[in-house]
Amino acid sequence: MDRILLVRHAQAHGHDDADPALSTVGEQQAALLAERLADEPIVRVLSSPRRRAQQTSTAIAERAGLRAEVASLLDDRTPMPSAGRWSDYPEHRWGWLRETPAEEQDEDGVELRSAWTRLNGMLGEDGPAGGTLLIVTHAFVIGSFVASALSAPPSAWMLLPIGNASITEMQRRSNGEIAVVRVNDSGHL
Repeated sequence: MDRILLVRHAQAHGHDDADPALSTVGEQQAALLAERLADEPIVRVLSSPRRRAQQTSTAIAERAGLRAEVASLLDDRTPMPSAGRWSDYPEHRWGWLRETPAEEQDEDGVELRSAWTRLNGMLGEDGPAGGTLLIVTHAFVIGSFVASALSAPPSAWMLLPIGNASITEMQRRSNGEIAVVRVNDSGHL
């Protein structure tokens, strides 16, 4: 595989604390997304363990004749500054960051960087050249992966709007670099 498509789950019904299922609109978004991706050379589908991501990934995987695999490394996380790194983030975001549920906090983005390293390592491994790894996860996770690929500052993920059922594409170049080809593509909606 030499390409990753990062997909944010479709719209959920209810609050995140309850691990909500897709809303009616979300089900429609997932169907449109599956249609849009029908001709992609997807060889593997990974999903966050959250219900909204699993439902989205299942719609895509079934259309591609594959089975979605649940991967805990794709769970919903928010990069959080450690005690000495708050200055890495804009002060006007501090209050919002402090409201992040404890179970989603990822101090200094350590878990997300590790997840990105593991996913990046999958490129060039199993699957055909030109094959695509499709990942269904959450907005902040996708933003963090893009920021990592670009070696951007710690707070860069906060500047990347990632809409429901959108596609972000990355490709490995022949020299090993990762190119961010598109971000937040929702033309299929």
